[in-house]
Amino acid sequence: MGRIGLLIAALVWLASGAALAETWQKDIVLQVNALRTARGLSPLAWNDRLGNAADAHALDLYRAGRLSHEGRDGSTMVQRLERIDYPYRAAAENLALCDCDAAGVVGRWMDSADHRRNLLNPNVREMGAGVMDDPEHRGRVLWVLLLGAS
Repeated sequence: MGRIGLLIAALVWLASGAALAETWQKDIVLQVNALRTARGLSPLAWNDRLGNAADAHALDLYRAGRLSHEGRDGSTMVQRLERIDYPYRAAAENLALCDCDAAGVVGRWMDSADHRRNLLNPNVREMGAGVMDDPEHRGRVLWVLLLGAS
């Protein structure tokens, strides 16, 4: 990501008044929005409900010891969004297990056609993410990114 893209993303984030508690949350918002704004797409706002749902799915995947779009209870992304009463018009989910930070995981997603399509979807307006550090996976981080429009 170029400096201009990161600067634009930072300014959008500051202007939105987002109060994200975790550094990784700030980083993923900056990386995704730098990518989108560099391509003429609107930046995404952080959505706490999506973030909580992503956190819960990350924990579920950690407990299951696998990487899957299906929860241990057989739930799909759509079912998990319905559980949190998120009235979506558009939704997508990206997953990753890697020894990378926010910039690294966004880069990996951009190398995958399906994940790239999700990140660059012009119909989504919000995002939430969850992460789990898993020492059993030799320091790798499990990432769950939910993108949506309500």
